[in-house]
Amino acid sequence: MKIAEVLALGERRQRRLLSYSCPDGCENTIVENENTRYNCKAFVGFAPAYNWIFTRGTAMMAPVDLLLVDDDDIDRELVCRLLNDQYIVHEVATGREALALAQSQPPACVLLDYRLPDIGGLQLLPHFTTAYLPVIILTGEESPEVIVQAMQLGAQDYLVKGHLTHMSLEHAIVNAIEKMAMRRDIDEKNMQLRDLASALTLAEQRERRRISQILHDHVQQTLYGIQMRAHLIGLDGAGQPVIEEHVQALENLTREAIRTTRTLTVELSPPALQNEGLAASFRWLATHMAETHGLRVRLNAQSDFHSTSQDLQVLLFQLVRELLFNVIKHAGVNQAEVILFEEGEHVVIRVVDQGCGFNLSQLQQTGRDKGFGLYSVRERLALFGGQLVIETKPGQGVRATIAVPKDLALSLTVSP
Repeated sequence: MKIAEVLALGERRQRRLLSYSCPDGCENTIVENENTRYNCKAFVGFAPAYNWIFTRGTAMMAPVDLLLVDDDDIDRELVCRLLNDQYIVHEVATGREALALAQSQPPACVLLDYRLPDIGGLQLLPHFTTAYLPVIILTGEESPEVIVQAMQLGAQDYLVKGHLTHMSLEHAIVNAIEKMAMRRDIDEKNMQLRDLASALTLAEQRERRRISQILHDHVQQTLYGIQMRAHLIGLDGAGQPVIEEHVQALENLTREAIRTTRTLTVELSPPALQNEGLAASFRWLATHMAETHGLRVRLNAQSDFHSTSQDLQVLLFQLVRELLFNVIKHAGVNQAEVILFEEGEHVVIRVVDQGCGFNLSQLQQTGRDKGFGLYSVRERLALFGGQLVIETKPGQGVRATIAVPKDLALSLTVSP
């Protein structure tokens, strides 16, 4: 349930929210009625004190911390009187005090006077907004120029002190916190997209280098050999036996060039992937891994799922191949297992090895999971509503589980 929906319950539909005990013991579950419960964990992940939204009904949670920055004692007293007991107001009179307090004890929202004795309100704004602290500008008079400036610098709202009411102040706080939460979420999603684009670019570069190396080490060398043999055939004085030897060598080199290019073509786009289901594709992959890399892959296909989305089918194949390459590079073993099955509403693919394993949390903290291709796998899966779960410990192997919603996989259309 989103913040806006909770606000709609309290603001537009005017229904009373009843308090029930959360199954997890936190006593913060709220309900719309006896049949519709919303677990408080749905709100985990927002900035500090965003759980204030429960106070819109009767399900009370921790009071909300506000930072009031105003050098006028009377104005500060007025604002405090307009706010009820659900808010804890921390009052300061200068910009420097505000910065220090916001750093040591981040508030849910900042009420910031436009004019301060040491630092102007507009100068303070970026310090708060870059830390995702919502700011409401307070001023003694309405000025369109100041409003535009404040909004451009990231203020969520603008209130004239002489027109303040309990309703207008509370409504501004509600909107400011919600808008900042949305902005934070958007920024995080944009960061994820940038990281994904970077990871995909690196993956593309690795694939290009691999193809380039195959062309250089195999195809080009074979073609150079063909060229040299053809040149020798044309030399004057060559007898029939010598010519036959060169012709045989030409045939062998040509056969090798054809084999290499055919292998490369099949690796890039296996025919089974285009014409058959995942099980057939994974059977081909198991054979290819054994012949090319010496990795014995045991396939346990309990389902022959065939997505209508060619994009998704290719993605799942590539992800399993990436996980098998991780076994080759990092596990220290020469065998793995791929399991394909359906579980409830999901298609599940599991890649298991009994190798050396690793410390997953340490890998994520150092950012080395991107080197394992795990970040790219997770982000690409997320675009299709899927997820990747890694279970591993040092010395205990790795179990990587890919899960994709079955209905989504079946309903996706084939991209042109």
